[in-house]
Amino acid sequence: MPERNQSLADELEIRALVHRYADAASRRDPASVAGTLTGDGEWVAATVGQYRGRDAMMSFFTAMLEDYSVFLQGLLSGVVVLDAADPDRAKGRWFVSETGQRRDGANLSVAGVYHDEYKRDAGAWRIIRRRYDPLLVRSDDVVTAMPFPTDVPNIE
Repeated sequence: MPERNQSLADELEIRALVHRYADAASRRDPASVAGTLTGDGEWVAATVGQYRGRDAMMSFFTAMLEDYSVFLQGLLSGVVVLDAADPDRAKGRWFVSETGQRRDGANLSVAGVYHDEYKRDAGAWRIIRRRYDPLLVRSDDVVTAMPFPTDVPNIE
């Protein structure tokens, strides 16, 4: 039973980490967003770019979030899978809904998916790699749908 209790505690901590990321993004706090990732972490989106390391992510999150007068990220559903071979590693997938208004007045709504890798870093869970794929984008009255990516491995 102690192993099961540890697994539950790890999953809850990872879920709280993902919620802190969404909370920080919604408050437009780039330092707190970057703080959810490891110092050498990576954030990737085919539509936006690839950023590795805390400084690169801080610059990216600052520029992205400053472009919005309002930005809200809501978590729709998530799956966390702990690595059976390494108790300090896990993977996750999170469907999210983002709504915002850019400073130029443009309205944007995006439904997408994060593909995450986590590791225990100095006793706390952090995101080591986060890939974002938009699935449905509405920019004012233009709607674009994209298929679920086929190049990500199944985590279950």
